[in-house]
Amino acid sequence: MRYVYILLIFLFVSGCGGNQLEHAIEKGMIATSGNTPPASFAIANMETMRDYVFNTKDFSFYLPSAKQSDFTKMGGWDGMSMRDGKTIALGFTNSIVYHITVSTSGKVKKYGERERAIVNNDIKYLRNRFPKKTRKGKIYNINVGTIRGGKENYPCIVRESYDPKYEKRKISYGCFKIDSTGLLKKGAGISLTYNKPKNPTSAKQYTYNDLKRRAKRMLDSLYIKDGW
Repeated sequence: MRYVYILLIFLFVSGCGGNQLEHAIEKGMIATSGNTPPASFAIANMETMRDYVFNTKDFSFYLPSAKQSDFTKMGGWDGMSMRDGKTIALGFTNSIVYHITVSTSGKVKKYGERERAIVNNDIKYLRNRFPKKTRKGKIYNINVGTIRGGKENYPCIVRESYDPKYEKRKISYGCFKIDSTGLLKKGAGISLTYNKPKNPTSAKQYTYNDLKRRAKRMLDSLYIKDGW
């Protein structure tokens, strides 16, 4: 049935240009996966990056913002779905410069002291809970803070780390929603990893700040689903 559906799409758009045809077939193939995204996938054009929404049983989000050079220079975007759709990993086909992971435990947990500190922007508590430390040359928790993000303005903790040897930077956004009783919470996280390119031209175009700007679209659109 899946292939019949794809064939119907092919026949319907047979008068379109190459990129439009590729886009329509690609969307049709992903759409048949239901609430469990395909184990591996490729995103070959700007239209899919702009329009497609990952929609699993635990969360949904838009893909990051894209540039045309992502497809001409980096080979496009591809990714993997793991743990029954609870973890989605994204990156460039031909480069490790940007790596993005969206994940959830899928579990309902108690709303506790840590969550209260995030809601109240208690930076002192959070920095004590997540102190700056160095391990094997990597510096963890350089910055710890809070923001509000997602479709429902979730409280989120933000943590950054840095590996000076490889000029690798990482930032994570751990967001959660609270149930109507104020006693339970469900969470989802977005993690960004930046590996600085060795090529000077690429290093100017693909930067840590650029990665964060692109991923803002994901964070703004993040929706943690109900199911208490």
